[in-house]
Amino acid sequence: MLEAVSYQMPYSLRRLVATLLVYCNPADPKKLWEMFEDSMSEDFKHFSDFEEKCVRHKVLSHINDILHSMGYDINEYKLIPKNIRASETAKDAKDIHFERNIIVSEQDLLLPKRLNVQQLRSYNTIIDRVFSEKQGTFFVDGPGGTGKTFLYRALLATIRSQGFIALATATSSVAASILLGGWTAHSRFKMSIDIDDNFRCNISKQSSLACLIRDAKLIVWDEASVAKKNMIEALDALLRDIMDVDTMFGGKVVVFGGDFRQTLPVVRNGKRKDFIYESLLYSEIWNKLEKLCLSENMRARTDPSFCEYLL
Repeated sequence: MLEAVSYQMPYSLRRLVATLLVYCNPADPKKLWEMFEDSMSEDFKHFSDFEEKCVRHKVLSHINDILHSMGYDINEYKLIPKNIRASETAKDAKDIHFERNIIVSEQDLLLPKRLNVQQLRSYNTIIDRVFSEKQGTFFVDGPGGTGKTFLYRALLATIRSQGFIALATATSSVAASILLGGWTAHSRFKMSIDIDDNFRCNISKQSSLACLIRDAKLIVWDEASVAKKNMIEALDALLRDIMDVDTMFGGKVVVFGGDFRQTLPVVRNGKRKDFIYESLLYSEIWNKLEKLCLSENMRARTDPSFCEYLL
């Protein structure tokens, strides 16, 4: 360890300590921790403003993540007097395992063949971008009934059926529940909000969740029209960080969707102008998104006048 400290990064030191605990059975694990805690904590201290107690917890949690992957638990080694709560770590590990092993149904595999002309055009544009390894950020705009969710399901099924990861999120839990493997965006990206109404994604670059996001070929965010613009800007900042690429959304393919004709972000005691200002429409990101439009109402095809009214 003394030699490793001179040239290894903190992330590698934490992995080395976990390996030593499992395979070398050190006589005094607590002393090992006390000697090298500072060296293993440098990245968390340098890249964040966490308190010392929080830094320690993050370091121990990361070591615990590594130990769990090897079938062990950090509390077996008594590195500190208190037990490290594994519930959040274990939950993340379970969720990530599910995300990497989603089984696509036969019904969903057939969805691309059932797309209408507009949906198919959008589908091909996004799929081409995914498999050409090029960056793409899209907004699918369409009134209710034009098949936005149907399009998302087709995209998710195609990518997952080929063994790749596609993350499905939505602003509301109801919309998220319609998508296979769907999460609310604030849960998936661990968003918190401070007293100034600023959002932040609390995901460490070294975490297993960051690795999952890094591996994802596609990220879908439904009902983005309801989200406050700083939620979406927080995702942009997160992806730039974990991808180590200073381009929009870290160079990944991200699909937003929604209908600004319906509900806008909620602002306490706000007026119409406040709702509009807080929406994605007033973010610098908006003009950089590629717009894909759906207008054929699949839900009300037998009532053209109602379709026209929705538009």
